[in-house]
This record gives sequence, structure tokens and C-alpha cells, in this order.
Amino acid sequence: MKRKLLIGISSFGLAAGFWACGEGQIEPMNPDTDEYVQAMLQNNAIDFTTQIADAKQMCNEDIACMNEMAKANNGAIQIESSETIVPESSSDPGPQMSSSSRTMFSVSSMGPIGGRSSSSEAPVSSAPESSSSVFVPAGQFGTCFAGTSAAPKKTAELNEKVTWTFKPNTAGSGLKTADILSLKINWSFPAGTPETVAGAVAATTAQTAYAVSGTKTAIASVTAAGATQDITCDPLRVNGQKIEGCKCLPTNIRPDVAEGESATWTASGCTSKANITGYKWTVATAVDATGLVATAPVAAKNDPVTGVSFTVENDDSTSVTVQCEDALAQDSRIPDYELSFEGTNIPSSNLVSQDIPFNKEACIQVSFDWQNSGWQPNNISILCDVQAANASPGLTLSIDYNGQTKSYKGDYNISNSGIALGAVKAGQNTMKDVCVTVTGKEGGTAKCFFGN
Repeated sequence: MKRKLLIGISSFGLAAGFWACGEGQIEPMNPDTDEYVQAMLQNNAIDFTTQIADAKQMCNEDIACMNEMAKANNGAIQIESSETIVPESSSDPGPQMSSSSRTMFSVSSMGPIGGRSSSSEAPVSSAPESSSSVFVPAGQFGTCFAGTSAAPKKTAELNEKVTWTFKPNTAGSGLKTADILSLKINWSFPAGTPETVAGAVAATTAQTAYAVSGTKTAIASVTAAGATQDITCDPLRVNGQKIEGCKCLPTNIRPDVAEGESATWTASGCTSKANITGYKWTVATAVDATGLVATAPVAAKNDPVTGVSFTVENDDSTSVTVQCEDALAQDSRIPDYELSFEGTNIPSSNLVSQDIPFNKEACIQVSFDWQNSGWQPNNISILCDVQAANASPGLTLSIDYNGQTKSYKGDYNISNSGIALGAVKAGQNTMKDVCVTVTGKEGGTAKCFFGN
């Protein structure tokens, strides 16, 4: 396999280097067959600077390559090492040279483009001349997938116009700019309309549509760098009959470790004209998923369970994935905050309150000893104020308790807003896990207190 030299091209503002890298002997440019390269350089039609720099770097890391380069240029060779190398161009072994250090070669003696090597060995010719292309090993042209590089697709709908994209490989020995600008792709879309597309030069996308559901793929036959490769694209699922109405119900996303609870979710509401064939759950931690229900264990307070979702499929190749809310473990033995009092009246916010930081869920355990056995309020509430001094536009307040959620919004403040906890009984009262979340300016606080 040949590696061609670009010799003496300093007149074009480029350092001397070579045009392609690969195993085998380096061969000088041939004026009879490589005039294309010289013409491109003279006309500034293609900027070879990057290709040459990449090739030289690769050669500098390969002592055999550097030795071949120096011999082809009739330049000086200087090697230091423990292994002896004898230049192939001379019958006289000359001074001993080693391969453990980098070979140095002079570029001052390089001739014009097409100049011949002074090496006594004849150049090895193993492939048709293609001086305008970089040799790219098989499988290196690139990858292919549905969608775009910014938004790849795994699923599509019936009769949807699907874009398929070829993404060139530009790393290492991959395609260079000149190859990409001149590549051409012939597309094959089995079961698509159209089934084939002959792309324009440098076009890396093509479109088709599918009238029948199922798993589809495409083949991009890419011609570049003087060779052609058939690249099979990543598969695409084309949905058939729709699946609608799916919801993920957070049946317990604040499990209490003290009670031995686990986080649970339930898939609900999925309907389709085709037969639903099953549900598959995905969760970052251990999960026991059977049919419609998924359960994830928790071990300690504030253990999160994230990334939960389920995928439902029908027998017409349709697949729908539904995301679920994250879970966060609680421990009623270790509340984040406590609000408590004793007496015969609900205390004012000036007497009993708790500050809750913004942008972090905090759970309050409410406890109080109601000492008026003759009268108890029908209800007691937790209320919160978000002070204007602590706020910024776009405030939200959310309070969860016993499966109920109350949400509030305010431009600059939220006042006296909360959730009912239930009726008061004589003696000791305890309401666990009144969870408050406030979003707003970092560092702000909400003031929460008792109300009725």
C-alpha cells in the first residue's frame, strides 16, 4: 500500500508532508498521474493544510513511516536507539540506527512536485492511482440513522416523512473535508416511498415515508475517497395504531422508611385499537415491575428514585414511553422541620413559624397538644408567606399532604396560602410529612405557620 509525498510545496504556503497514511512504502508524487493535486493547490481549490498536518503527525508517531519518508526525500536520517535499522536503499548497512527514538529528516533537499526518490528500491504499486483521495479503511466512512444529528429519531408515525442522515467520520483516518465535499450517497429504503434516492454531491440526508408499521432501516451506499461503502443505518420503529391516554400515577413517591414503605407507580389509561401486548418499566435503581405496577425500595431518608418510566406496546408495532415523577424517601422519625405548640388556641405566625429555603423540598412534621377538651377546631392548616423582600418574579409554592397538592404562583409574593391538615382532636395531634417546595431567587425563604 502506497503513501504519497507532497514534495516541495512551500510555494503554496504549506510545509512539506505526505498525502496519505497507511502501511507500506512511501512513493513520490507522479507528474503523469498526480497533476490533479498540483492543479488543486495552484488554484487554491482545496486546502490541504489539515490533511498534511494530520498525516505528518501520524508519521511522526511511527518510526518506520518516518524512515520511509526520509528515504523517499533523500534526506538525512538520524536515529538513536538499541535496535539496529539498516536503510533499505543501500547495500551498505552504514552506521547503526535504532527504532526507539523518532527519525529526523531534512526537507531542504526536496524537489518539485513529482520529484523522484533517490532510493534504489522501486516504488510498490498496490492500488489504482487516486491522488485526490485519502485512503479510508473499511468501516470508517461514518454512521447512519433516522432524524438529524441534533435530533436523532427512534420512532416515527405512519406516512410521516422521515429524514435519514449520514454522519461522516472525520476522526483519525476518517474522511477529510475534500472527501466530504465530493462524496455521493445512493440511498436504499426497503418498504419506503420512495424506495431509492440518488443523492446530490455532498448531500448527507434523504427522505422517505412508510405506509406499513414495523422496524425499518436504510442503507447508505457512500462513495468517497475513491471507494464505496454500504452502511446499514440504525433501526427505526414505525408505529401503527396509536396508543393513547397513558399516565404514570405516582401512587407513593414519598415512601416512609420508618414504616418500611417502598416507592410505587402505576401505569394507567392506555388504550389502542390494536391489542396492547405489555408494559416494560425502566428505573435507575432496583425495581420490581409486574404489569401495571412498579415498586422501588428505599433504605434511608432522602434516598432518590429517578429516571422511572414505562414503555407500552401493541401488536401493531406501536411503542409509547411515559415518564414518571421522581420519588424521594422520607423518614417520619427524622423530619426536616417541626412545627409544634400546646394550648387551647392556634398560635399566630409571630409566635410559631418555620422558615423553608427556596428550591429545596422540605417536609414538616406537625405536632401539638390541644388542651381544650370541650372544643376543637374543625380544621387546622399550614400556611406560608413568601415575603416580597425575599422574592423575585416567577415564584411558585407547592404544598403536599396526604395525597393532596396545593399549588400557588405569584409575580413578587405569595401570602397566606397553604393546605388543610384536618380536624383537631383533644390531646396529642401529629400530622407527618407536610412537604413544602418553593421556587424563586436562590437564598430566599418562605415562612410557614399554623392557620385555620
